[in-house]
Amino acid sequence: MGMQLENIKEEFPVMPEEMRAMVKREVEKQVKTASSAGARKKGMPRKYFLVAFAAVMVMGMTVFAGSLYRMRTKDNGKYGVDISVERDGEGTADAEGAQNEGISGNPKDQDGQQDPASQEPYVIEPVKVTLSYLPEGMVQIEDDYGKYCYADAMYQGGVSVCLYRMDTGSGSFAMQFTGVADRQELSINGNDGIYLRFSDIYDDEIIFNQRVYVMYPYQHYVLKMFAGSNVTKEDVIAIAEGIELTPATEEECAKYASVMNWSEYVRSMEEVESAQSEPGPFDEALQVPKDRMNHTHAVGETFSLGADKDYSVRVAEVQVLDNIRALNWDLLDSDEKKELSEATDADGNLLPGTMDYVKYGDGVDTLTEVVRQEQAAQKLVYITLEYTNTSDTCLTDVLFVGNLLRIVEDGDNVRIREGKEPGEGDQWDAAQMRGVARYREMFYYDVHGGERGNNYIPAIEPGETVTVHLAWVVPEEELPYLYLNLDTEGGAYSFSDSALTTGYVDIRQ
Repeated sequence: MGMQLENIKEEFPVMPEEMRAMVKREVEKQVKTASSAGARKKGMPRKYFLVAFAAVMVMGMTVFAGSLYRMRTKDNGKYGVDISVERDGEGTADAEGAQNEGISGNPKDQDGQQDPASQEPYVIEPVKVTLSYLPEGMVQIEDDYGKYCYADAMYQGGVSVCLYRMDTGSGSFAMQFTGVADRQELSINGNDGIYLRFSDIYDDEIIFNQRVYVMYPYQHYVLKMFAGSNVTKEDVIAIAEGIELTPATEEECAKYASVMNWSEYVRSMEEVESAQSEPGPFDEALQVPKDRMNHTHAVGETFSLGADKDYSVRVAEVQVLDNIRALNWDLLDSDEKKELSEATDADGNLLPGTMDYVKYGDGVDTLTEVVRQEQAAQKLVYITLEYTNTSDTCLTDVLFVGNLLRIVEDGDNVRIREGKEPGEGDQWDAAQMRGVARYREMFYYDVHGGERGNNYIPAIEPGETVTVHLAWVVPEEELPYLYLNLDTEGGAYSFSDSALTTGYVDIRQ
């Protein structure tokens, strides 16, 4: 396995965009190395992902609609949990019979609901998700149905609801989880469910470390609710208990929650598993032959970001500073201000940061844990870029992206350095920074534009040069390994063909 967050678009190619984003956030929050609810706060060493990815889809057997389905759980070691849906009663369905189960009209029971005990094929009617309970201070995110957060922590934590439409049969749902620190079987309005809380070594940040699954056998849906660490277990369960699935139009169904056919999810995860089981781009992206770095640029060199770009870029200056006074404080959001304040003294001088030495668990019999902590000197890397319009027309909303990679030579290859590396006999697997130094994407830039006022240059006239400043806080010990990726496709955790063709910028100190 070598899946990276940077490759998520390729890893989940058949998912609807919204569900792909949900899965990405699920993975990101679950393995949690450098992530909060903000979109730019993404960070995940590869090895950590290998041992911590805890939501593995398993193909369950599709069964006849001959008796009531129940959600079952089974322990897998001390920290593993398997979830499946099985029939009540005696006997099992064979796979051949399951293949013949159709999705069409289904008779109703005396209450007017679809009857899961009927032998007739069933139809999956569209539904909408309604919540009758929210904790005090929690609000729905405007124009983003199915997502709720606290008003004083917008877009951080809270809960998000999505649905699997069981188009392959209600009995086909099955998942395996590792790293489960707490679990509780639930009865949600007569429906089987389970609450899960995943182990997390970063208790000072808001992450999605809780989850609830509820099975609705009459409607043929399975509900999944993500919950942030800023929501208590009691409130998570209370929210789930207040959820109802009610008849809706197809438009309402998509509006009130992210909805995905189980068959699409299965196919997506099979493609992920296939890509990871064979040598391929996910592994190769972490190490490439040295000659792939032939397009590397030096500081001060002007170069193009691609044949389709009507502008050039130049890294005019790289400064390594002991304080953050070069930053425009007014351009920072509240989270960035908080993190920088915690990393500096009253005069803006950078204080040593905390480096965690992490021992990976297998998620089944052992959990990942921090075995020791040390203080590590930090520096501000402040980069001046110059973007020049090389065309004869005005360019508008010009995207710029900056990511720092740590690259080292390894024989005839170069490889991504994921951080301080253990030596022989060391009882730890990875060293990871806390706080603002964990970000490899640009956390600061001083030019804003585009529809959302983010990393776009509003306009560049023909022949004009616009200056952009980017900044990162990095551990001092990483300065000898730094390369800058300005390719507009991004990428901070692995090599990509696009970035290698464009060329990284050598900013090693």
